[in-house]
Amino acid sequence: MKTYLARRAYFSCGRQLRVLDLSPEQNRAAFGRDVLPHGIDCTLDIYYSGAIEEHDGMIVNLSDLKPILSNTLAPLDDSFLDRDLPYFQRHPPTVENLAQYLWDALPPRVGQGTLSRLRLQETARTFVEIHLIENSGTAMKLTRCYEFAAAHRLHVPQMSDAENTELYGKCNNPSGHGHNYGLEVTLEGIPNAKTGSIISLPDLDKIVDEEIFERFDHKHLNVDCPEFENLVPTSENLARVIFEILEKSLKERGYKLAKIGLHETTKNYFEVEA
Repeated sequence: MKTYLARRAYFSCGRQLRVLDLSPEQNRAAFGRDVLPHGIDCTLDIYYSGAIEEHDGMIVNLSDLKPILSNTLAPLDDSFLDRDLPYFQRHPPTVENLAQYLWDALPPRVGQGTLSRLRLQETARTFVEIHLIENSGTAMKLTRCYEFAAAHRLHVPQMSDAENTELYGKCNNPSGHGHNYGLEVTLEGIPNAKTGSIISLPDLDKIVDEEIFERFDHKHLNVDCPEFENLVPTSENLARVIFEILEKSLKERGYKLAKIGLHETTKNYFEVEA
């Protein structure tokens, strides 16, 4: 059994994503609009794991952790990263490099706790996680969030109407029904040494647009999508199909898909892992 203690903090900073020896066109391709100066409001979650001490019932005393976190964030908060911090003059201030900077700056142990996980969210759509892997260093994952709309009807042709109604309820409505699906795409990898990115976000957006949105966005899954000709378009199956499509497309380009998450509603969530 492993127990974690997590602490959240917030900071704001400015940055400009660019590599000096790349042309303006190459920088635009790599970073999109983030080649221009802009600000980000970041949410940081750090996790320390360890045994719960019998004498005080804690892994880490928060009174010890608070000043450490405050001192770690002090150089970043209200700074312009690539102008004010030498580290980001050598490394583009991508969310991946910023997460790695924080991981390296935080103490690996506080009290009886071990730094085991870090999650850095730079926008509502993008966040990075670093996980400690026993005897293997760390792993970094980048998640990008999307939304698309689609309709479906849950119906098994081999079953009677009464059986389908009993199984699926109102989701068996003959006219179907729709959802605004939330899609989370998570890649695992090592950031490119020059650009500081696991994948160019404009490239990832283009792949998701071509492979997923063009197939499924504003479509009736049962009627318009060959993938569901012989497959009930439950959200479990939709998540699996999306994973298989993206895994193949990303692998052909040299990237590793770690998982996809699919929000059907605010209450229903589905996930497929590699």
